[in-house]
Amino acid sequence: MSDPEPGRMRQALAEPDNARISRLAAMIQRVQPDILLLCEFDHPGEGGDDGSLADFCRYYLAEPQHGQVPVDYPYRYCPPSNTGLLCQADLDGDGELTLPQDGQGFGFHHGHFSFVVLSRYPLIEADLRSWQTFLWQQMPENLMPENYYSEAAMGALRLSSKNHVLLPVQVGQRRFQLLCAHPTPPVFDGPERRNARRNHDELRLLTDIIGNESYLADDQGGRGGLSADAPFVVLGDLNADLHDGEGMVMALRHLLCHPRIHRAVSEGKLTPKSLGGRFFRPWKLRRGRSSEWTHLGGLRLDYVLPSADFSVMNSGVFWPDKKDPLRKLVAGEDGRERAEISSDHRLVWVDVQLPVVSG
Repeated sequence: MSDPEPGRMRQALAEPDNARISRLAAMIQRVQPDILLLCEFDHPGEGGDDGSLADFCRYYLAEPQHGQVPVDYPYRYCPPSNTGLLCQADLDGDGELTLPQDGQGFGFHHGHFSFVVLSRYPLIEADLRSWQTFLWQQMPENLMPENYYSEAAMGALRLSSKNHVLLPVQVGQRRFQLLCAHPTPPVFDGPERRNARRNHDELRLLTDIIGNESYLADDQGGRGGLSADAPFVVLGDLNADLHDGEGMVMALRHLLCHPRIHRAVSEGKLTPKSLGGRFFRPWKLRRGRSSEWTHLGGLRLDYVLPSADFSVMNSGVFWPDKKDPLRKLVAGEDGRERAEISSDHRLVWVDVQLPVVSG
């Protein structure tokens, strides 16, 4: 739900007659997630809702779409984003400061390609932590390309292309953390591989937050990351696949294999799967398991990763196969799946039970 022209998605969401958005809402209504991360949702770059998210909830999620049951999300969070935020240093070396190439994150306007969180449970924004302003060069042993950025650019460029957010959720008397991010895709590069390197380090930032690394300094002045006893769930389009694509996969492997991540969900028998992905044929030959794909490129890019102390009951990817009556949500009348029908990504879900509190 993004558009290069600022305000256009605001206009589209203000009326309940957009066919593509209706199909997106129907997917959400079908799965009925308690907590949902939506990537590439335009809203003000400094954070907050300009009415777009409220209208999406009002006109689409709260009304039946394609025969599905409405869903209500009373708690919503629109974080500040680095997308389309003009950097005060020339990043591409052309002598001019222009978007999108000189944005802290790629975007044609501030807030383009942002993400939002929707929840049935209270989101405790007062205790939120974020790493939006953390500079790329502040990460020890970072992979910034050598001899590409000027000294001024290296001193100004942030690591997170959107934001890295640690958001507490209150469920009764218990609390857990959402760790949300949407790293830059590792493509559209030159030989310096600046986007692939940034994707790697954005993924590493997630792992280092989980690992409570001492070098971390958040936007609120706090040091370190997650405490060792805090349950959490990682949510995000991570733009990385272990088996295919253009990414530098070591950072993803370290994240998926982290001892605090639920291994059955990250790489084991409970990885989210679908029938639709299993029978999908992308344009390029892939090595990964098709049942785990979440993208029309034949890639597993989208992840829900609970911490190891959660109990996991089930998981899946909403990707209807050719015999499913809900196939119309992802395919045109000709049966072909295209991004403009609804999205080039598929909704990933995991059913979890909160850790039992001892004592």
